[in-house]
Amino acid sequence: MRKKESKMSKETNIKHSSFWRVPAHITGLFQIVENEDTLRKGSRGAGFSINNFILTRISFKNDSNSQRVNVFYNNQEIDGQVSKKVASIFQKSNRRRGLDIFHYSKLPIKGGFGTSGAGALGTAFALNEIYTSKLSKEKLGQIAHKAEVICGTGLGDVIAQSRGGAEIRLEPGAPGIGVIKAFSWPKKYKILSVFLGTLSTKVVITSPDYKQLINNVSEKLLGKLKDEPSLENFVEASYEFARNVNLMKGEVKRLIKELRENDYLASMIMIGKSIFVVGSANDLTDCYQFIQNECPKAKLWVNELARTGPIKTRKIPEHINQL
Repeated sequence: MRKKESKMSKETNIKHSSFWRVPAHITGLFQIVENEDTLRKGSRGAGFSINNFILTRISFKNDSNSQRVNVFYNNQEIDGQVSKKVASIFQKSNRRRGLDIFHYSKLPIKGGFGTSGAGALGTAFALNEIYTSKLSKEKLGQIAHKAEVICGTGLGDVIAQSRGGAEIRLEPGAPGIGVIKAFSWPKKYKILSVFLGTLSTKVVITSPDYKQLINNVSEKLLGKLKDEPSLENFVEASYEFARNVNLMKGEVKRLIKELRENDYLASMIMIGKSIFVVGSANDLTDCYQFIQNECPKAKLWVNELARTGPIKTRKIPEHINQL
């Protein structure tokens, strides 16, 4: 069945795209940059992509007159405003048709893992395949970035997820417009992600009070990080940022304090009630157990740095087959 999933089925007359795999992204600190041009609006900041992926596939009935777009996350229907916006932008120059957009991931929505950016990118690449549009990767990234900015769900994830790795975002904007500088990441270091709850990106980045505080705090920290880019300096800058913008509260604040007192490289994920810890496999094994004991309800994942952007894949992870 899988061998035929990108072709037309005579029985169902449904066409499927391939699965498109996009890495999750973690931001440590950021600065909001406004611009009336959505392709130039975005953020300066720093973060990294992880090989905990969001997969996207799109299906449609070739003979259907429906123009409804449905979005699903792990087979549960969601609002999916960003994915719908990508479809809307795409269909301005293509035939409008009903679409079912399927996203799959182990990661939660609104946890700070860039799932909306990854979903936007996956949707753009899948639509490009279905419509045989032959748009460049850069153009597809620009469509995804534009959708994120319009919907208020992100500012800098898409440009980072388009290439992977660890990055300092020097200038805001979409792929091909924003400017990114990579910083080195020791191969032995993995990432432990800790999810404790959801936090709305839109509420934070559209608040005038938060915006002013975020930009004031990030200015000096980003300047120092650009002058001395390293993983250790990134984590420290991220921690100072989280502490000074007053987003680190409650259980997140308590756990980060305990982790740092035990010499772990830890800070808050922007923007979510989530934490990242960087270290060797042995260090993170101990840290994983420590967090499980302290926060039994926390969801945890250990991953490596993702070093590439969107990729077409036919190998479907087992957890998707089990949904």
